[in-house]
Amino acid sequence: MTLLPRSLFGRTLLVLVTGMMLAEIASQVVNFFDRGSGVYRLGAQQMALRIAQSARILNRLTSAQRSAVIDEMNGPTFSVVLSSTPVDVGKGLAEHDRYERALSALIKLYLRSEWSTSVEITSLGRARRPRNYEAVDSSPLEQWIARHFYFVLPGTYSIVSQIKLEDGTTAVFYARIPQEPLSRLESLLPRLLLTLAIFVVLGAAAVRVITRSLERLARAAEQVGAEPEGAPLQEDGPSEVRSVIRAFNRMRLDLRSYLLERARMLGAISHDLQTPITRLRLRAEMLADAKSRAKFVRDLDEMDVIAASTLEFFKSLGNEPQRQPLDVGALVGSLCEDWSETGRDVTVQGLPRGPYNSHPQALRRCLNNLVENALRYGARARISIEDDDAALRIVVRDDGPGIPEQDLERVFEPFFRLEQSRNRDSGGTGLGLAIARNIARWHGGDIHLRNAPDGKGLIAELVLPRSRSSAVR
Repeated sequence: MTLLPRSLFGRTLLVLVTGMMLAEIASQVVNFFDRGSGVYRLGAQQMALRIAQSARILNRLTSAQRSAVIDEMNGPTFSVVLSSTPVDVGKGLAEHDRYERALSALIKLYLRSEWSTSVEITSLGRARRPRNYEAVDSSPLEQWIARHFYFVLPGTYSIVSQIKLEDGTTAVFYARIPQEPLSRLESLLPRLLLTLAIFVVLGAAAVRVITRSLERLARAAEQVGAEPEGAPLQEDGPSEVRSVIRAFNRMRLDLRSYLLERARMLGAISHDLQTPITRLRLRAEMLADAKSRAKFVRDLDEMDVIAASTLEFFKSLGNEPQRQPLDVGALVGSLCEDWSETGRDVTVQGLPRGPYNSHPQALRRCLNNLVENALRYGARARISIEDDDAALRIVVRDDGPGIPEQDLERVFEPFFRLEQSRNRDSGGTGLGLAIARNIARWHGGDIHLRNAPDGKGLIAELVLPRSRSSAVR
């Protein structure tokens, strides 16, 4: 079992949407890291400059003045503490060593002196934080990103820079570089979804333009046997699809020409066979031996029936150039009336919803073969008509012995007969159902056989599709 869509439209759209989603996600990730690195470079320069300037100012002030100035400097993200000795703030993460070295070099550059300077990037606990200096509450994901990609979320950890002033006092600077927390990325989600929705709509429209022509081609290919005389498909869509449609139209024209040529050839054969059969019949009548004469005449009659049935099988299609609206109810009623006049028990119930586009004579032959088959083996035929938007169904049921399950499809083969006797009156020629199915499929439908549920009788169902090309509303 696969979760992939089965249609070309679904699979193509899935590929496009997946590609768009991956591209959009990759774009957002690249933008996130690029923006984070840019913000970090600018923030690191400004913070290093601020620390260096503050150290130079404090170095020029007296001890009494420094306290007042420090009170003005201190805030939630920047704080200064003076100490006589360096403060133990704990070792930071090894992943941040390269950032610490870069910040220390940058502070020394802005100090323009050789004062002793150190930088640690660390997570400060409450006991080690100065008064008024605030830590940042961060999620485990932000902690992981800040550890491995510090330039993206630098504010997650504090910078502790210690600078030894000229009088031996150590100025300890606590600072955080501004960052954009991940929570702000939630505002990007609506824009991401909107962009994706636009891509999906445009992608679906583009794929539909391509697959619509293929769907029409597929439907036409399914109907080519049922309606080879149909109008050629319009050549539209991409150039490759137009080439396929053009080749399909040529193939259908060739098929139509072949069918017409076959009908003309079989018509000529039918005409030519009548002459030798007639001559043989006349010669048989001249035989003196009545017993031999009867055998010859019976064999010639059988030859005539077989030849006529065989030719009827091959010429049962395509004799009418165009289909026309047909009142199937009237056709079935006329068929029942004809059989009733011969004393046979044929009934019908139900009416079609409307006319059906068909070849009238061919469809009559199809139904007549089904009724004849029912009367031959089941004594009577009960016909029912069911019609809906999907198909027109004509069911013929008899009261005969039915057909073994393994032979339900074999009986449609030409010359296959369940009745194995040589008597054509009892067993027929074995072409009736083959001709009927041929005509049904010519109309785009089919014939299905099944045994009656009660075990008595055979049900033959003729299904004719109700499509725009076959139904008249």
